[in-house]
Amino acid sequence: MVKTWDINCDLGEGMQNDELIMPFLGSCNIACGGHAGDEGSIRKTVKLARKHLVNVGAHPSYPDRENFGRVPLAIDFERLEKSLSAQIHAVKSAAEEWHLPLHHIKFHGALYLESLSNGILAEKLAQFIQREFPGKMIYAPFGSAISRAANRKKVPIAYEVFADRCYQSPVQLLSRKDPKAVLMTLLEIEQQVSLFLAAQQVKTVDGTCLPIKADTICVHGDHPLAVEIVTLIARKMGETKKL
Repeated sequence: MVKTWDINCDLGEGMQNDELIMPFLGSCNIACGGHAGDEGSIRKTVKLARKHLVNVGAHPSYPDRENFGRVPLAIDFERLEKSLSAQIHAVKSAAEEWHLPLHHIKFHGALYLESLSNGILAEKLAQFIQREFPGKMIYAPFGSAISRAANRKKVPIAYEVFADRCYQSPVQLLSRKDPKAVLMTLLEIEQQVSLFLAAQQVKTVDGTCLPIKADTICVHGDHPLAVEIVTLIARKMGETKKL
């Protein structure tokens, strides 16, 4: 039986291509004020998701718009928790206005990356989701600290891989400080996606192919080739189904 993959994308971040990307998605992660987005952009993106029958997710981050949420923020967890709760509720409330459920939560940027290896942070985030948003799914890589914490807390999880990022290991992305961190050509991205789909593997920065477990492929909405990437993935998924 051929595996069915979902395509997800980070949207509502102020880019001008959301309407072109949305028709290719199964789910979207909506910026909710921490790193980008506001009430107007959230409502607009939820409305667009409803039009294309795309699952609505919240994409909360460190409250750090200046750095687009991509720099670790020294903040006590109580303050972070209050910010995350407000961010997620902003998307949840907008979705409910259109009679849509909040489908999932996916942390953004530095918070996402820290949760992959920081067991203490991962445990606190999983506990927060379990308490504040019971039954809501999170998106995270298989084998990461946050996925293990989610499993312990009985938080539903969809395992995620990235079409447009370079890997150090199956659970660790190459730091954005590295010039190789983001895959910038469609050829590189097609090769990575093909390996995901055909072999359930990822090639790391040192050239080693390692097994992955994933349910959804992410594309960053601020990638300059985002539209081309989601189009490519949809085509590759179609080709895989015919095999």
